[in-house]
Amino acid sequence: MPLLLLHGFLGLGSDWDAVRAHLPSAAQTLTPDLPGHGATPLTEPPSYAAWARWLEGLLDARGWPQVTLAGYSLGGRVALAFAACCPQRVARLVLVSAHPGLTDAAQREARAQADAARAEAIRTRGLLPFLEAWYRLPLFGLEGRTALRRELIARRSRQRGDAMAAVIEAMSPGVQPPLWDALAQLPVPVDYVVGARDAKYVALADRMAGFPHVHVHRVEGAAHMVHLDAPRRLASLLAAHPGETA
Repeated sequence: MPLLLLHGFLGLGSDWDAVRAHLPSAAQTLTPDLPGHGATPLTEPPSYAAWARWLEGLLDARGWPQVTLAGYSLGGRVALAFAACCPQRVARLVLVSAHPGLTDAAQREARAQADAARAEAIRTRGLLPFLEAWYRLPLFGLEGRTALRRELIARRSRQRGDAMAAVIEAMSPGVQPPLWDALAQLPVPVDYVVGARDAKYVALADRMAGFPHVHVHRVEGAAHMVHLDAPRRLASLLAAHPGETA
């Protein structure tokens, strides 16, 4: 079964390189740059519906009727939205540190306003100051990891600021349609992968554990960026059968 891996906000398809290095050599794996990121232009205003159409076009272009679809953070939210609208194209869904959506109206409004303010800051002050603040957020687990933090900022600073501003505003969890009900009703197996050091997403994982088709995997030693903190472990989970603990 082909494997399609979606990176997170600010990322690139190459963010998956360390994971791919531990996958079986025969695995058919595609790691595209999401729209507005890297080599993929932002040809229309970003939205979950537009990116679902873009993903379907990727699969059609390769003649892949179905894939194992995995996504990290924003990529996971996009993957879940795609699985909800096109379940026949997804044989298995793997969500890595991905939020199914805020359901509280006040929280949604607050997050939408916060991300709109971040977008405006990128437009007016540039991308680099935003990155300096973004990678100090506790969920990334970068305290004391100065070299990795500097490497991430250097890589992400090559992105186009106008595109990143458009994406963070339009694809905000405050704008994202809540997909908890869709997740509960998906007709495909789901693996939810969370870093044990990522307290916010561990709580989400506990909530998802109540769905019979969702299998939760806590990765010890990892924070939000499981694909960077524990690439071998994540590769093992991707290569295993759905629900297996690798």
